[in-house]
Parts: sequence; C-alpha cells; structure tokens
Amino acid sequence: MAKLISDFSRGKERSRNPEYNSISLRAGRLNKKIEQEENQEIRSKLLDQKKVTQRRMLQIPSVDQQDPEYRRVKYCRYADDFVLGAICPKSEAEAIYRKIETFLKEELKLNTSQTKSGVKHNTEAIRFLGYDITIKNTERMVKFIVRGQHCKQRTLKAQITFNVPEAKMKGFADKNRYGNWITMKAIHRPLLSQISDAEMAALYSAEMRGFAQFYARADNFPRLGRLRCLWIQSFLKTMGSKHQTSAQKVATMLNRGTYMAVRETGKDGKRRETKRFRLKDVKREALFESEMDNPPLIFKYTSGSELSKRMDANKCEYCEKEGGYFEVHHVRKLADIKEGKQPWQKLMSARKRKTLVLCVDCHHRLTAGTLPDRRYFQK
Repeated sequence: MAKLISDFSRGKERSRNPEYNSISLRAGRLNKKIEQEENQEIRSKLLDQKKVTQRRMLQIPSVDQQDPEYRRVKYCRYADDFVLGAICPKSEAEAIYRKIETFLKEELKLNTSQTKSGVKHNTEAIRFLGYDITIKNTERMVKFIVRGQHCKQRTLKAQITFNVPEAKMKGFADKNRYGNWITMKAIHRPLLSQISDAEMAALYSAEMRGFAQFYARADNFPRLGRLRCLWIQSFLKTMGSKHQTSAQKVATMLNRGTYMAVRETGKDGKRRETKRFRLKDVKREALFESEMDNPPLIFKYTSGSELSKRMDANKCEYCEKEGGYFEVHHVRKLADIKEGKQPWQKLMSARKRKTLVLCVDCHHRLTAGTLPDRRYFQK
C-alpha cells in the first residue's frame, strides 16, 4: 500500500476552476467600481450585479474537481478489514481494486470477500467497522471579511462523516429484545425476573454502555436517543414485571433527581447505588482529543461480589427452591450455549452469565439432560 500510494499520488493541489476565476475577477472589478461610484442609483445597480455574481460563485467549485494532474489515495486498516479513499476517475479506482485483489491472492494467498468488497462513488455510504462513512454536502454559508469586503463561503462541501447505521441500532434492539423498533413499543424480558434489581440495572447499563462507547465517534451520536428510549422502557417494564407494578411507578421509585439508580444495603450496613447508564456519561471529547485508546477499568465489573450474593440468597435460580444445598453450574463460554434450546441455556444467555446457582436436584437433572421446563415447578 505504501508503494501504491507513492506511485499513484501526484500534484500538490487541484488547479483552479477557470470559470470561478473569471467570475471572481468580475466581482473584484465590481468592488472597485462600487467604492468609486458616488451616484446612488448607479451604485445600487452595481450592488445588484455584485449579488448575482457572488450567488453564481457559491454555486460552482473554486477548483477543478476533475483535474487530471491531481491524484490521491488514503488507506485505513484494522485487522483484516481495510478501506481506501481515492481521488480519481472510476476506471482508475477499478484498476487499483484489481491490483490489490491480485496481490492478496497471489502474494498473500488470501481471498477477497465479494460481498464486502467493491468500488463505490462518494455519494454512496461505505460500511466499515460498523460505521457508515458518507460524504456530507450542504449549502451552509459562513460570512467573513476579506480586505474589508464582506464575503460568504460554503463550509460543509465534501465533508467526511461517520454515522451510526440505523440497521445496527435496530439489530441491537432486536438482539436484546427491547421491543419493536418500528412502532417503538417496548417489551419486558421475563427471563430476567429472577435476578436482583442491582444486577438487572447493571446488565441493562452494560449493554447500552458498550453500544454507545463503540459509536462514541459517530457524528450523528444524538441519534442514539431513539434507541435509548426503547432501552429505558424495556428496563422499566422488566423491573415492573418483577415487582408486579407499572413502569411509571418503577420510574418514580428509581428517580434520584438527575439520574436513576437502584439502592441496596450491604452486609456492612452501607447503602450502595447501581446507577442506570446515561448517554451523556460517554466522554466523547476525550476520544477526539486523544491519539490512542485508553483501556477502561473493567475490574469492578468482573468481581465476584454479585455471585457471592446469589449464593448467599440460598435460593435455586431455576426452580426457586429455598433452603438446602446449592451448587454453581458453569459453562466454558456463552458462545457454547448461544443457540441452545434448553430453558436453562436461554436463562443464562438472557442474563449474559456463565454461572447458574442451582439446587443439588436441579444440577443433577441438568447434568443428566433431564431438567424439565421451569413451568413444571410452578404447577
């Protein structure tokens, strides 16, 4: 890629647009005439001509967009995914694509994914690492003064933007079963009714935090507000289903003024809060200003305190039997039960936990493959 970029790139900058230069010179001559003219009627006509000239200048590019002596290639790669941006005709872009495809196949013995690869125009969105890369063109004008003259300039032409794809937000909502993305009608998650309020708040917050942090660099980050609404409603409905009350009453119960949190008292008598995640908790400014990613402090999310509380609850998380001896069933990784059909597998997948506290009887049945549906124990 370094050699390709070196061989392909040429020219320091694009050449000026002859039509734009001609109109610019005309505007300059009008400015001199306006300054020297004392007759108000003639001056008014000259000002009208200047407005027409400036309006035309704002409609055409100042440089030659098709300059044959100017070529550039930009390259970005992460793992085995990479994207190139080229300033050139389509024929030259296709030649670059074929050259890269040949190199990957003959030199590196790698096949190119035909579904993910191709040549696109800058008016089309490019999906890269979950982001949509688009070229933004708007007619936004900025006024400024040059040599005592008031001027206007277009500022958002050919601006590269990174956006959160709506399909990704919909897929995230469907995957976590928040509700219907189209109608914005949230649903509760019945499999989470067995966990504590603090664990439920932490689980919902972890899901949304991960998604929001990944798209923290998106230019349309505020669009996550739609997903946030569905996420909050699902959380409140799930909490309401557990306590047999309405979502509105749950919201009132968890309201702490400027935030929502679940409060609980520990063994030491101290009150602790598990705050619900907020989009404004994402420090987007720090991401844009830094040159490298700082790994988050995840130790507090991986401690065994929650598992200890579940063991101390002295209650089977499957049949809800209290008292007696309990054991912890552990799977190697959640991916092993991702497509599982058994009720206990669905329960662990919904909670995103590799552990399940079971009574001895349930654990023996699970190991033998004879563990019945949870509804069997509710008869």
